[in-house]
Amino acid sequence: MHKQMLGLLPLGGKGHLTELYGYASKGVPGLEIVGLGPKGKSIKEKFIFLSKKYNLKISPKRYVLCIDDNMVLGSLSSKEELYRWLELPLLILYWSMAGVLPIQNLNDCLCAGRISTRGKIEPFRFDETSQAFLERLDAMSLKVIASYTQDLRGLTYFIPLDEIIKFPDAS
Repeated sequence: MHKQMLGLLPLGGKGHLTELYGYASKGVPGLEIVGLGPKGKSIKEKFIFLSKKYNLKISPKRYVLCIDDNMVLGSLSSKEELYRWLELPLLILYWSMAGVLPIQNLNDCLCAGRISTRGKIEPFRFDETSQAFLERLDAMSLKVIASYTQDLRGLTYFIPLDEIIKFPDAS
């Protein structure tokens, strides 16, 4: 099984789109994140922790999540920690492959957000981007996964985050 989607790195009034992809195989069960260097280990452990915390039934497979983008690699040493905005789309990708989430087709989806170990999701604020950037997303027919509270200024394609993922006791 394989899946892919787009992640977004916030860069002022616009964003940088980055390809995220993953696959599951019958190898040694576990989760691997490729493309984030040592930063991927903390995200991997966070995903495993959240899966256990919420008693999710993850099929015993080898799951590999990949980021292939030089801008992400460049942000690994910056204080901004831009790579953390990929936590939410990577988690959606992982849990979708594991059959935990109701959404299966992610090919034309875009998402960005950070997640705490308490399950608090900080989605990317699309209302802080330029109108031109939102129009570009719309022209690409991308389904933006975002929270209801954001001003998406007329995006045609929108998937409410709460319909895909929600942690019951996040604070």
